[in-house]
Amino acid sequence: MSRFNPNHLNAAQVFQAAQDFKHQCLINQQSLFLPNQEIWTAPHFQSLTTNFVDQPDTGGGTFYQKLELQLATCTPLDIALMTEIFWIVQLPATNLRPPKKLKRLEEIWNIKPAAPFPVQSNFLDKPVLSGLGSAGPGYNQYFPSEMAFAVQAFAALVAMAPSARTALLNGSGFDFAEWLHSIPSGKGRQLYHTLCHVLFPDSFERMFSQNNKNKVMRGHKIWTKAMVGNRPLQDAALLDLRSKLEIQFPGAVDYYSEPIGTLLKKKPEGEDEPEGDDEESDSTPPPLRVSDNVIFYGPPGTGKTYQMQERMREAFEAGEDFTFVSFHPSYSYEEFVGGLRPTAAPDGNGIAVTYEKGPFRKLCEQAHADPSRRFTLFIDEINRANVAKVFGELITLIEPSKRVRAGSEPNDGDGTWVRLPGSRDEDFGVPDNLDIVASMNTADRSVATMDVALRRRFRFVECPPQPELISNSPALGPIDLRKLMTRLNDRLEFMLDRNHAIGHATFMFIDGLPELRRRLAERVIPQLQEYFFDDMEKVRLALTGRDTSSVFFLERKLTSAMLFPGGAHLVGSAPRVSLAVGNPSSWTEADIVKLYDDGTAIAPDMPDESATF
Repeated sequence: MSRFNPNHLNAAQVFQAAQDFKHQCLINQQSLFLPNQEIWTAPHFQSLTTNFVDQPDTGGGTFYQKLELQLATCTPLDIALMTEIFWIVQLPATNLRPPKKLKRLEEIWNIKPAAPFPVQSNFLDKPVLSGLGSAGPGYNQYFPSEMAFAVQAFAALVAMAPSARTALLNGSGFDFAEWLHSIPSGKGRQLYHTLCHVLFPDSFERMFSQNNKNKVMRGHKIWTKAMVGNRPLQDAALLDLRSKLEIQFPGAVDYYSEPIGTLLKKKPEGEDEPEGDDEESDSTPPPLRVSDNVIFYGPPGTGKTYQMQERMREAFEAGEDFTFVSFHPSYSYEEFVGGLRPTAAPDGNGIAVTYEKGPFRKLCEQAHADPSRRFTLFIDEINRANVAKVFGELITLIEPSKRVRAGSEPNDGDGTWVRLPGSRDEDFGVPDNLDIVASMNTADRSVATMDVALRRRFRFVECPPQPELISNSPALGPIDLRKLMTRLNDRLEFMLDRNHAIGHATFMFIDGLPELRRRLAERVIPQLQEYFFDDMEKVRLALTGRDTSSVFFLERKLTSAMLFPGGAHLVGSAPRVSLAVGNPSSWTEADIVKLYDDGTAIAPDMPDESATF
């Protein structure tokens, strides 16, 4: 059903070539280009594993120049096998045009030719090499890793008993997908997507990146948490989705074109991805990407969480993966990064102490395993914890200039690697495809007193109160909520500082006087009490602008003579006034207007809307 490909008219020839390859090479172990030669066998794969997979060349030069050095001791038949692996790895992708694919195939073959290059082979025809769709720039940037995974996967496949291998390759494809997904080196590799589709086009979609599959699943509301990290389960859900869409749009289901068009880009019509010889210069490793460390800061109710949720929504819709954590005063390094934790012993008797990875390390490992994608860590209320203790040595590693290339190794020469406590002999680096987005409540702790090391490694985006976002309901009569909030915040800035303010969220969606009374009594006044440490006289001053009696507060006069008739001399003779919040139902529109306008002045910078010019 997934064979329909309106943008690539030669898809039928590509699928047929893939089926012939499956039976000739994977099942019968015969060469694709050398007649009557068995080269898809364990000895030849062992040679490629020893010389290519186990000895990655991270030095200078192109992939093909380094490949020639790596395979220098291999036999001509080993080289022929590597050429045929390159053919199937590049077969579905349109990143290279047919002439460039042909050139690269010939270049590998001629490292040590077993025969003249078979340029007349049907498997090298232009329609066959035209591909099925773009795999994106990451496919070429990390192509050596894709090839290494292909060698390992096919080596494991040909090592199977013939009956088991045949059953795996002649089924619906989902047993094959489960097997391919289980190979550790394939985590995050795009070859899983390209190979499953080209070998089993009736079961697997023409989507060659995890992000695109996520976009479709999330866009069509079939995404569940159980699918995280389980690619075969995701593909089964996509097949079920296609079955349902085929009922409505028989023979016309394609996510890159109408009428479905979930992945249709608003660009020139035609291809689902820009095509061409998108072969990245491999004389150097993929460039280090600039990661984004950002903190949205401001008083309560100013949209910090909203900004984070917007970033989260964008990441979700873009098919990206992310993790959300909330810091609190008892949050620790062991919870965030990893540490020794007591767990139940395997036999059920007693406890065992094991190293458990925290959300930050788990997400970093995901990002390393899938370097062509972006990942985001969202941290709510980052300043509520002791940041220096929670991040530990990672406060250095999260700095963009200290990041390492996703998927790289400690000896590759990029960024900074460290040995984490309790993690045995594993080196750890924060990848460049991981962003960190956090929020910070400045009423809890001033930006000025934040750890300098933290401030250096993040960019700070202020979220101030925005009165213009508040709508005044006609049901409120003369009350102007914008002026009310502005006047309250001006008083707070005068009495405290600009980090202590009332956010615009406090005054949004108020549809009448009863709701405004409730907000003032249950949100505004309690927030003022927190700001002034329950000093009710200052709370009254901040709310009303006066130190005299107000309808918003109940007053009781306390005297030592009345309370301590026999010991007034021990507590002093000065009377005191006890203040408590008044009865909200008694607050009138006029009372609330007087909080910001006593008839002699209006809140600055907020023009009188009734004025005429």
